[in-house]
Amino acid sequence: MLGPGVLLAGASVGSGEWLSGPAVSAQYGGTLLWVATLSIVAQVFCNLEMMRYTLYCGEPIVVGFFRTFPGPRLWTFLYLALDFAAVWPFNASNAAVPLAAAMLGHLPGSGSTSLLGITLSEDQLVKAFGYLIFLSAFLPLIFGGTIYRMLERVMAIKLVIVLGYLIFAVALTVSPQSMREVGVGLIDFGTVPIRADTIVCGRHFNVRKVDGPTSYRVKGTIEHDRPLVTEFVVERDGRRTVYKLGAKLPDELPPIREALVERAVALVHLGGFYVETRQGETRLSVQGTLGGDRAWKPARFVVEDPTATTYSRLDEVPQPWSDKFSELIRQQGLERVGLASYVRRHGQLPPLDWAMIATLAAIAGAGGMTNTLFSNYTRDKGWGMGAHVGAIPSAIGGRQITLSHVGMVFHLGEQSWRRWRGWFRHILRDQLAIWMVASFIGMALPCMLSLEFIRHAPVSGDRVAAMVAEGMADRYPSYRHVLWPLTLSVGFLILAPGQIVSGDQLARRWTDIIWTSSSWARRMREDRVKYVYYSILALYGVWGLAAMTMFDPLQILKAAGVLMNVSLGIASWHTLYANVTLLPPGLRPNWLMRVGVFFCGAFFLTVSAIVVASL
Repeated sequence: MLGPGVLLAGASVGSGEWLSGPAVSAQYGGTLLWVATLSIVAQVFCNLEMMRYTLYCGEPIVVGFFRTFPGPRLWTFLYLALDFAAVWPFNASNAAVPLAAAMLGHLPGSGSTSLLGITLSEDQLVKAFGYLIFLSAFLPLIFGGTIYRMLERVMAIKLVIVLGYLIFAVALTVSPQSMREVGVGLIDFGTVPIRADTIVCGRHFNVRKVDGPTSYRVKGTIEHDRPLVTEFVVERDGRRTVYKLGAKLPDELPPIREALVERAVALVHLGGFYVETRQGETRLSVQGTLGGDRAWKPARFVVEDPTATTYSRLDEVPQPWSDKFSELIRQQGLERVGLASYVRRHGQLPPLDWAMIATLAAIAGAGGMTNTLFSNYTRDKGWGMGAHVGAIPSAIGGRQITLSHVGMVFHLGEQSWRRWRGWFRHILRDQLAIWMVASFIGMALPCMLSLEFIRHAPVSGDRVAAMVAEGMADRYPSYRHVLWPLTLSVGFLILAPGQIVSGDQLARRWTDIIWTSSSWARRMREDRVKYVYYSILALYGVWGLAAMTMFDPLQILKAAGVLMNVSLGIASWHTLYANVTLLPPGLRPNWLMRVGVFFCGAFFLTVSAIVVASL
């Protein structure tokens, strides 16, 4: 019996797996993927407890939240604030990138194009497609009887197609080294990567220059024999200013930027790779070629301390620098350290993109208030007491479907105990055998492709969703006519259906809250719940269009991701509170489940605190 795990597995193989996972692994290798492991495992505990509540009474867990002390008034304001994470249409804005890339024939950049006779910048084209995808995502929510059943069909089809293609692509194109790196990264808990100051790999560059108290960095790539700078970063007096692609620079910065770009281009033209970093007063650099398997083959080592000494072989380099070079080559420009030991030694967090890492934690699996949908869909699937409550009908095709204003519980007895254990086995299987497995596979496979094809590629706002497709097409140019459109299509299929769930979850959650707790809503007939649902959906539509106008796709993704950690952390603890106070003693979670849910809340709130501390 398939359940919510299939639907939300289809939704989960989305932005976290295709965007934040590859974005993190492109910058840091597989080192940080253990964050996704902790996230997914923690969510399993939380999901089970949310579903437990619904099995007993047929109500979604968010309704249970509002039944706990001190009552609906406080919880309304809290969850309105927490749900701000759910209003960001990151799936639609990022799904527009592969669609635009397919039309342009290349990743969106600083050029212009024509659409229906209108000249648009490539950035404007991405936004236009984002609007179209966002509005189209409302269509499946209008037809099909119950909204749940329509979503279940869409996500099951998506899951089969996407995982089928990813497994096929990984099996044929990914090296054992990349597979192993992802596998190790998923379980190498507590390890973080420190990037070298300068890394040039193939046509991608990340070059840093220090001038007294100020440092400058350019990130970019070579496209069509020209440098494309995706970021120019200035750090001065503890302040970090990032100038994105096409941003206007203050008058004193263009010469500095151009000098850095010239150096980056010169290093790229050397071919292969180049890494430079500092250890105290000593500057280390290593240069070499890339093997057919993309392995680094060093040819020249330089140690400046303060005079420069050049070596042609690693075994000629004296200690401790030979060990440092060995690590940089093996990890391709990274140094792996323990997070706790780094903080103890330096008194601060390592210099990583913590907002993107937080996004990985938040969106690996489901994330944020999306997890509460396991409870809603348990009801709409008709599991447990949900069979006696009803479901939210579609606007078209759902006229005979109603939803009760309140839940319904069962009397505890021998027969009901037996049925309860059977239903709980259903949700265990749904979570462990379907959702968790699909989430891990859906995270690992895109990261393997990322390591294989776009390692060290610059990650920018309107390009990340199509970068893997470009990397595959560049590696196998004779198959570009197949790999480019096929991988873009899969990227689109991964992201676009996720927008359907994003719209549904917000409208569904607040429909359930209003339908149960509002006095005026409780006076409505049970077949009128659709009017509440679609009114909320319309408000979300207005906001979504505004958000996509104001922010680029990666900004939207990061904003949502950081806020989702807070939402899920609080919601998981509230779930535990609701279940130990509202459920009968015999149905309350055991100590293993309580510890798991407590860990879930602590993990996501800690990630949020780390982001704040890194600002």
